[in-house]
Amino acid sequence: MERERLYSKKLSAGKRTYYFDVKRGRDGSAYLVITEQTDEKRNRLMVFEEKAEEFLSALQDAVRNMKTK
Repeated sequence: MERERLYSKKLSAGKRTYYFDVKRGRDGSAYLVITEQTDEKRNRLMVFEEKAEEFLSALQDAVRNMKTK
């Protein structure tokens, strides 16, 4: 059964396409699914609502670190 989609954004990046989908789980909580798709494969990462802020903080730290290297 497909979960209710609350938000969706597509980002094209050369041979890769990224999808950011926010869905509602059976228990009513929201979660983020980040999908990376190429011609050959698809990878998914799920981030649950209770860890979303920590995930965002870690991602921002990683991006800042990339820019300083």
